Amino acid sequence: MKPSVALLALLVASATANAKVKKPRAHEREAEPVAAIAQPFDPEEAVRQIRARMSGVRACYERASRTDSSLRGKLQLGFDIAETGQVAATQIELNGLRVDADWGTASLLTSCIRTQALGWRLSPESVAGGAHVSYVFVFEEAQAYR
Repeated sequence: MKPSVALLALLVASATANAKVKKPRAHEREAEPVAAIAQPFDPEEAVRQIRARMSGVRACYERASRTDSSLRGKLQLGFDIAETGQVAATQIELNGLRVDADWGTASLLTSCIRTQALGWRLSPESVAGGAHVSYVFVFEEAQAYR
């Protein structure tokens, strides 16, 4: 900080030594683009973005449960977020999915959600490079009203 202050003082001193300092005319000035100030990553916004996409996750569950209606349980996914806010990668952090018959049904559900998530942008207004979010999905058969 001190070197830049000293340099600024040197420039001002030399400008006053030269009596003719030309100021740019108003029309000669070019508008400088205002850089957007990057907001810090907000994990709550990422969670809101995941919840906003639940209809796609629900469609994955409904499709998979047609193969085995006993599909239920919890699935915790981790989302790695790129600089742009886009999901760069997903990881299964906890797989508590249960099925009574076809174990391939659980992997069908997991694969469907992970594929969809790669198209999500979880941090639309901020720089999020390197951020990681975990989210738990809970799946259970809907109870019919009697």
